Amino acid sequence: MDTLIIKEENGKIYCPLLDTWHVSTPEEKVRQNYIIKLVNDYGYSLEQMSQEIKVNNSQRGQGAARADIVVWKSKEDKIAGKSAFIVVECKAENVRIHQEDYYQGYNYASWAGASFFVTTNENRLDFSM
Repeated sequence: MDTLIIKEENGKIYCPLLDTWHVSTPEEKVRQNYIIKLVNDYGYSLEQMSQEIKVNNSQRGQGAARADIVVWKSKEDKIAGKSAFIVVECKAENVRIHQEDYYQGYNYASWAGASFFVTTNENRLDFSM
């Protein structure tokens, strides 16, 4: 498997999970760097991940939210619509992670049925079960 690298051009960053270019905001850079880390450092495949996936809250009035990165145990689990394995909530590198960010990540993971969640701004990385 080839090593993934960040691709940036003309103020845009390539999003391999979506096969598109997005505006290179600080949060988008953190998201794409973390996707690369999941592939290059932890051995996950792009086929078992998705970006900006709706996770629904069953509480009335809360609507739907989008998880930054969702990882399934396998490509087959993703295709079969099984519960996610990991949900990652990304914040811009210059954003301090607050307690409510952990709650947000925990809620997204719960709604997605995930076993783990990660909250990162690239300066700080926390995970929980």
